[in-house]
Amino acid sequence: MMAVLGTLALVAAIGAMLLFLNARAYTEQVEQRWPPLGRILEAGKARLHVVERGPMDASLDASRVLLIHGASANLRELLGPLESLQQDHRVIAFDRPGYGYSSRPRGAEQLKAQAAMAASVLEQTGAGPAVIVAHSLGSAVALRLALDRPDLVRGLVLIAPASHPYPGPNAWWARLAATPIVGDAFSSLLVPWLGPIMAKTGVANNFGPGGAPPADYWDDAGVGLFFRPGAFQASARDVVASRAEFAAQAPRYPDILAPAVIITADKDRVVSPKIHARALAVELGAAELVIAPGSGHMPHRLRTDLVISAVERVEAMAAEGAGR
Repeated sequence: MMAVLGTLALVAAIGAMLLFLNARAYTEQVEQRWPPLGRILEAGKARLHVVERGPMDASLDASRVLLIHGASANLRELLGPLESLQQDHRVIAFDRPGYGYSSRPRGAEQLKAQAAMAASVLEQTGAGPAVIVAHSLGSAVALRLALDRPDLVRGLVLIAPASHPYPGPNAWWARLAATPIVGDAFSSLLVPWLGPIMAKTGVANNFGPGGAPPADYWDDAGVGLFFRPGAFQASARDVVASRAEFAAQAPRYPDILAPAVIITADKDRVVSPKIHARALAVELGAAELVIAPGSGHMPHRLRTDLVISAVERVEAMAAEGAGR
């Protein structure tokens, strides 16, 4: 019996070592394939990877746009499809803490903390308020930014937003990865191996029902960066904390006065349009709801034109409000 147990322990140790080496090799491979695109800014205790594109003329400060990505992503998720905004706007994008190439300090799952980091990015990259374009869980950060720092928010474009408390459990992978110790082992050893294998199904789920991923989506969005242990665990912790975070700030949404355009699909397999987008459209004081049928959780990829038009509409509403 002792010999059998010893053999099993040896096999387990060898397996763990092989998985560890695979994870390290995977991380090196994807970081070579999708290297940093911008610079690092200090934001409190975080070091945030920030990209700036478009005109640098000081006269265009009022036309700044800040992009905030959602869970399981990085700044490439919005920066790629919204490239045309760079023609007439100063576009700023950053990796939320723990994603992409940003560090993750303790307590980063709090929306208040992430909104403060977004505010720091805006303060260090120009002057004046910006239109905030945010996707999914990033929309909750944008909403918190509008609540805590309205002086920095010219308007909001919220794409497939996640914003309100929701029923049911979180995804199994999020619950597991967010669990202390066990989650560390899962994220560090198994995710870099199994994640890329299972990713095709997850990506298709984001675009369905009715939509399909563009052929270049994996490369353009840098999807492989998500399966690095730190990024995966950061997303899991944000997702698991989101229900309580949404519950804490949702009652304050009627206090937001900035104009907003909310873009959602008729059906979304990731977040419920009824619970989130439609509720927001009622609660925000100056909001318009745009339905993008068949775009799933990814209107910014399948109906980019609606997002570009929404930025223009928000700017027009903000200018109209300023002129009163």
